[in-house]
Amino acid sequence: MIRKPPSLSVQSMGESTSVDHVKRVERELAKEDSLLSNMLEQAPGMIGMAFMFVITICLGLWLQPWFNAAGLQAFGESGATQARWIMLELVAIFAFTFLILWLAKKHLQKVIKYGLLSVLFLALCYTTVPGSHILLVPEVETEAFVFTDSELFEEDVISFNSDGSMITQVVQLGQTIEEHSFVISKRSANASSVEWQHEIDAFPGQPSISLMEGEYAYTATNGMWVWSFEKDSGEILSKYACFDSEDWNGTMEDIREDQNIRGCITALEVVEEPDGDTGTAKGALYITNAASELIRMNTFHDVNLTSLQAKWSFPQLQLNEEILQIKQLDTDSMLLVSPVGATIIHLEETAGTFDGPIIPNGWIDESTTEWLYDSSEGNPITAFNIVPSPWDDGDQLAIVGRDNGLLEAFIVDDDTTGSKGDGEFEVEDRFLAGDAFKGPISAIDSFDISGDDENELWIGDADGIHGLFYSSLIEYTTFDVEVPEGSKLSLDGETVQIISKVVVDELDGIYSMNVSTGDFDSDNMYNTYGIQLSDDATLVGLVIAVVLMVLLIVHPEWYVVNTVGVLVGGGVIVMLGVTFVPTLIVIFMILAAIYDAWAVYRSKHMLDLADTMIGLNLPILLVAPQESGYSMLDEKDSIRPVATSQDGNAPEGAQPVMKKRKKPKEAMFMGLGDVIFPGMLVISCVDSIPTDGLAVGISALIGGLVGYFVLMGYVASGRPQAGLPLLNGGAILGYIVGGLIFVGSAAFSFGITL
Repeated sequence: MIRKPPSLSVQSMGESTSVDHVKRVERELAKEDSLLSNMLEQAPGMIGMAFMFVITICLGLWLQPWFNAAGLQAFGESGATQARWIMLELVAIFAFTFLILWLAKKHLQKVIKYGLLSVLFLALCYTTVPGSHILLVPEVETEAFVFTDSELFEEDVISFNSDGSMITQVVQLGQTIEEHSFVISKRSANASSVEWQHEIDAFPGQPSISLMEGEYAYTATNGMWVWSFEKDSGEILSKYACFDSEDWNGTMEDIREDQNIRGCITALEVVEEPDGDTGTAKGALYITNAASELIRMNTFHDVNLTSLQAKWSFPQLQLNEEILQIKQLDTDSMLLVSPVGATIIHLEETAGTFDGPIIPNGWIDESTTEWLYDSSEGNPITAFNIVPSPWDDGDQLAIVGRDNGLLEAFIVDDDTTGSKGDGEFEVEDRFLAGDAFKGPISAIDSFDISGDDENELWIGDADGIHGLFYSSLIEYTTFDVEVPEGSKLSLDGETVQIISKVVVDELDGIYSMNVSTGDFDSDNMYNTYGIQLSDDATLVGLVIAVVLMVLLIVHPEWYVVNTVGVLVGGGVIVMLGVTFVPTLIVIFMILAAIYDAWAVYRSKHMLDLADTMIGLNLPILLVAPQESGYSMLDEKDSIRPVATSQDGNAPEGAQPVMKKRKKPKEAMFMGLGDVIFPGMLVISCVDSIPTDGLAVGISALIGGLVGYFVLMGYVASGRPQAGLPLLNGGAILGYIVGGLIFVGSAAFSFGITL
């Protein structure tokens, strides 16, 4: 396009100056027209090179999921944010460049060629072998787990026992409060059979109970009475009153509160060694009340008498509102869990005395708290369990599930027993589930579905059931089923069972339980992770790589060189892209761009390297022909500027000028590294930025293309240019702009370390 110069006002006194100005403007416009004309003439090569630029990066994006599944990060997951590995890569580039130049200086081109061919074959396999797997190996489909059977029991499960069984109750409302009763039953783990059962009058208490499993018995209370049941037979071992029953006449009007107890929320009966003189079994009843007090009542089984022994205060858990779990953990501790917190209390025999001259009114000793977890800030506990640790044999974890999906694990430390006021377990740092689940957490259990004598951790949340296996806690099973809060997961052979509460009449406290079961198919229901290797696909990938390398040796034409170059570039791009986070790659790109500019403009050894690669016809360069009929086999010209005189000789001290080629538009060359660096930033954005990473990656790709077309403007002038400063600069600018638009500051924050 020819541009018309602007009209000028010529004055006699300044005529020569105006003429010089016109000539200068004309020269500038001529130069612009010449550049535009050159770019139009070289458009086929420029478009072809841009096409290969994009195709190589898209190939890397296609391969990325396979590399991620295979865990092919060069320096592991932790190395992705460690800057020292970037420096190692940069040193490797320096070493490679100078080794090639040294071998070329020694005229060892064959060593260079076949050494590079070996490296290229390995790099080519990074694309052909994964690509063959992607195309030829079908994705393994996991069969969905379903509950095939469901049975509704008109019983409310109130306790899951250590032997796998359960305790249920049936509320029976009479015409009057005096006629209320309940049925307590012990059922097998699958709820199919009743091991024992009792119908018990509830008056004057409620026809529903809380129950705590102890070492001695199951202890139940309905607020007014406490019963202890022998575990195996169900025999009623004892019955105690939580009110003043000594002169009670059997009516509601005559009930008087026991001032020592003031109502029973939970109860646990323990039996200690028999009395040496009388042989009477000595024991105690530990009772909690609505005032968060723990009371020890000494018991004498022969006469069922009780007497106050001691009283303590324990953390406010609001057990009178809802109890998630209560049980005796060992001989001298018990666990209490409610939505507002969890605690393990040491069972002492005597309370302490006040340390001071004046005892405050209503003062009682604080209980010895072995562990305390507080969730009263508005994110209640929805599930809790103590399960075997997947890391240390014999250790146990207290795992807390919250309403928002948060999971926390604590190492149950038996050494804390008796450490009054400590109340802390060590957080298990290896438990990284954290907020990976969708709230509320509805179940936490542990059983062995794999049959390898190692329990898995099972988590129920709003998305279903998740089986976490081994010390790595990999989610090898995912069941897309509904899990109501407070459910119990268990296993019988290969049958998975879930027991959940069904509300019948919440006002009267009447519930049923639903038992759903389904068979787990160990052959088809495990999640697949990593890569599914296939001998056939591997063989196909290797054969393709061998054929391409043979073609490269016997017929190194431009289309063979480009094919191998694009495939090699795609594999290297994805390998480096998944290895480092974007900010580290940006640092890598800046340092590489500085080196490239120095190597082209100052030391000029990069031009020697390019000449060497062109002469060897190796796919370290991408070739974009300008004209039909171009053959790379005839490419002998150097791209390096040489100093010449009019007779063609190089005079001493002459400055380099461009040597004219017979066909200056035959082909355009670009180093493969000019594609690899922007490409690995694109891959890294997609791989490392969880939200809108693809949008940021595309922004980096567009930025790289902008840098490429600016670079082509310089190349059209006929002088070789350092590609990385413009290409890397454009890609980095695109990453920054895209990151700010689509993600924000999180697009640049990856916790870089040395």
